[in-house]
Amino acid sequence: MTPLLVAALGFLSMGSAFATDTYLPALPDIALDLRTSPALVQATLTVFVIAQAAGNLVIGPVSDRFGRWRPLLISTIVFVLASVGAALAQDIWMLIAMRAVQGLASAAGPVIARAVVADLTHGVQAARLFGILMMVFGIAPVIAPVIGGPLAELGGWRLAMGAIVALGVVGVLVALRLPESLPRDRRRAVRLRSVFGDYTGLVRNRTFFAGSLVVMAAFGIIMTWLSNSSFVLQEHYGLSPTGYAVTFAANSAGFGLAAMLNSALLRRFPPAAILRGTIFVSVAVTAAALVLALVDALPLWTLLVLVTIAFGSTAPIMSNATAVALAAVRPTEVGTASAFLGALEFLLPAIVAPMLGLFGSSPEPTAIGFFAYALLGLALWARLRALPIRAQVSRGA
Repeated sequence: MTPLLVAALGFLSMGSAFATDTYLPALPDIALDLRTSPALVQATLTVFVIAQAAGNLVIGPVSDRFGRWRPLLISTIVFVLASVGAALAQDIWMLIAMRAVQGLASAAGPVIARAVVADLTHGVQAARLFGILMMVFGIAPVIAPVIGGPLAELGGWRLAMGAIVALGVVGVLVALRLPESLPRDRRRAVRLRSVFGDYTGLVRNRTFFAGSLVVMAAFGIIMTWLSNSSFVLQEHYGLSPTGYAVTFAANSAGFGLAAMLNSALLRRFPPAAILRGTIFVSVAVTAAALVLALVDALPLWTLLVLVTIAFGSTAPIMSNATAVALAAVRPTEVGTASAFLGALEFLLPAIVAPMLGLFGSSPEPTAIGFFAYALLGLALWARLRALPIRAQVSRGA
């Protein structure tokens, strides 16, 4: 794979994160402008993620049938149209509806990016490329709030949504230049019954399923912060939208740096070994955050340091668990497996995250969510290590 292709795949995979993180600083402004509750504003995030999970289940089999390029191009065009609709929404329900369409369309980028990597590479090389995708994906949470915060202060939440429209247009241009990675002789007919059978088979594939659930637990930490950080930092700690954007970007920088470190470590250690170490880091740092929050000893800077480390731990967990999971499926199932992994990744975190917001803007509910997902990841990793893992990802290439 050429560096240009890797960069293009990384850009496409971060579209969904950009569509979320750009408007996070504007969540309180949306509540005021549309005269609605914080819970309904958080629903615009939740419905996006749930729709993205549903989109995963569709785009994977479709890309196995028609190739990677055509479904990606159509989805990016739909994403642009939905983003325009969201920016023009006159009430919260219209915004929620447009965010749902955005979520459905945004599924194509990450799913097809993972599928292209799995089409063209295997083993440690695939794990390295998944790590690079995570590194590029990690750029979005760093730059998106920094863009969205000043835009929200300058022109309100609609201007922040306008930045998402611009990103979508660039995504269409990138998709137009992307080469096809799935030759016709490796495509397969897709029927509803066969798709259901494929997903059932993936659930029965214990290594794939356990690896996918580890990815879900790591994403749960990210989703908990995405959903609640705007209210915790702005309402509890008193930050402005721009101040929130800068601190959120600093948190997210940990994700990108950890992805870079993961890529370097993969030259010496197999993915399964790195996965083990970072899961223990995740448990330790989230436990510290929970204890400090419960004893009311969690000042802003301590919280930000712990969140940055927690964010950082999720990057190698997600990339290496993805490599372990996809190594366990047949080449003809890669698109479907990538889609199913993405759906599992989003489903539980999207449901739980807004529930934590019902308990107010204090840091305690967020810390509880962090630690619960870290413990879940530890339990799932214990299950995964007892299962057969292909040599390419357990011992190196």
